[in-house]
Amino acid sequence: MKSFIETQFPVSKVSKESYKERKAGGGQTLTGLGKWWGRKPLILVRAAILGLLMPTSDNPLKDREIFLKILTMDDEGMWLRKKSNIPVKEIAEHLTLREKDMWLPADSTNTKLSFKPGLTREQKNDIQKLVFNRLTYDQKLNYTFRPEQIDSRNPELWNKINSHLGTNASDIQELMKELGEREFGHAPKVGDCFCGGGSVPFEAARIGCDVFGSDLNPVATLLTWAGLNIIGGGDDVVEQVHETQKEIYEAVDEQISEWGIEHNEQGWRADAYLYCVEVVCPECGWKVPLAPSWIIGKTHYNSFFGLNISSFFQ
Repeated sequence: MKSFIETQFPVSKVSKESYKERKAGGGQTLTGLGKWWGRKPLILVRAAILGLLMPTSDNPLKDREIFLKILTMDDEGMWLRKKSNIPVKEIAEHLTLREKDMWLPADSTNTKLSFKPGLTREQKNDIQKLVFNRLTYDQKLNYTFRPEQIDSRNPELWNKINSHLGTNASDIQELMKELGEREFGHAPKVGDCFCGGGSVPFEAARIGCDVFGSDLNPVATLLTWAGLNIIGGGDDVVEQVHETQKEIYEAVDEQISEWGIEHNEQGWRADAYLYCVEVVCPECGWKVPLAPSWIIGKTHYNSFFGLNISSFFQ
């Protein structure tokens, strides 16, 4: 029997979810551990592993529906992921004339548009859901969490998944284990011999696979280890790391203050040091800094910096 990824794959939706994850910047799960180039989006890893393990049936449309349902990328899953309300002004753009008459005031061109008085919270929520389902996939992504940010252990959701796949899972970890045991006789094992930033081992472990990762670059090895053991270690491990970091910071701060290497005669402490190369003019002997600009930041309009330009290096 072929696996799902051998017959089809929702490239467009997975690409859009990957883009949303990468655009999260510092809000991504692993990037806070350290810089790494070419990180693989975690949702892409999850989709690829699921596609490799999920069997196909004689109904390709149903297979695709279940695949998207597992990843909370179907209509029900997107509603489950919804994090913020759609502005009433945008809602108005997706209502029929009859619906506008029922729910919006006569002057629907008002920039501060609101619902008609008297609508209950349940009615407003129903309107939100009605319009949400009319949005394109790209538009929905503006109002949703990423799949990894929600708890998808919804009994109704998993009843539909289990009915199609013949499994008895209540979350994606149990599903991966069942599919692996059915295919290989044990939980799925995922290996990445050039793991880089650790996206593949981390996401594979998070969805219930046994993982192996290696890399020739020691930075990559450390990032992968940290992803599995610090971020993957749970709240207790994160708290221990935070306390250790705090102790180290305080010890270093105390030592630097004692040495006085970051303070001037007035006791002011430097926040940062900017270094540039200097050259000596052969005609006059002046040292000229090779700095294209002394602008520190263009966005901090209300901030002021005291600069002290010194020549320490000979």
